[in-house]
Amino acid sequence: MGSTFKEKVLGGPSKPNNVRNLISEGAIPLEFEGGDRLLPKFNIAQPTLEQLCLPWKECLVVKILRKNIGYLTMRYRLHTLWKLQGGFELIDISQGYFMVKFDLVADREKVMQGWPWMLFDHYLIVRPWSPEFMAADAKVDSTLVWVRFPGLRMVFYDESVLLTIASAIGKPIKVDLNTLNMTRGRFARVCVEIRLDQPVVGKFNLNGIWYNVEYEGLHLLCASCGCYGHIMRNCSRTLSTQE
Repeated sequence: MGSTFKEKVLGGPSKPNNVRNLISEGAIPLEFEGGDRLLPKFNIAQPTLEQLCLPWKECLVVKILRKNIGYLTMRYRLHTLWKLQGGFELIDISQGYFMVKFDLVADREKVMQGWPWMLFDHYLIVRPWSPEFMAADAKVDSTLVWVRFPGLRMVFYDESVLLTIASAIGKPIKVDLNTLNMTRGRFARVCVEIRLDQPVVGKFNLNGIWYNVEYEGLHLLCASCGCYGHIMRNCSRTLSTQE
């Protein structure tokens, strides 16, 4: 029988614990808002909080951008996509987010360094877990994407040149190997981290010639304002001009 998510996080089988009175210990002080017992307030002391967080620090949080799928489908797809040496445990934490704990540190590094990943032609958001993460309040405001520069002359298929161009689009991450090796000439391909709450760059000029920028896997790019997440007929800018 495989290990549970709890066992993998905590590093061993679950054992009965001696329940501590954390209030009397001062680890989790209790107060009442305005002296009202119906409004209890807890404030976990920093040493206690750090101890609670320690086993979770190697977990990752994943979510498919603008698409929700079930637990079993996500687990199967991640297993097929990542092709890890060891196993991993997955837990559904609502709002389309999943937490992942890996058996091997090398597998975690592979996932972190292998960005961007895609499932069902949508980007898989991968983030290190943090104590502040709450699925209900989490907002995906940036992602790694592959951008293409179609028709770019191959004389410019230089890593430094391409990363410099990409820096005007977002945070440049890496150049696709097929582009670096010049095995494909229809377009140059670069991985860039972009903001999803800001308009994207649609074209750039290089030595007097304008080139288009294409974004892979972003299915909702507004042709009016250039922002991700809606189409032109639902754009506030378009609607305001029609009033």
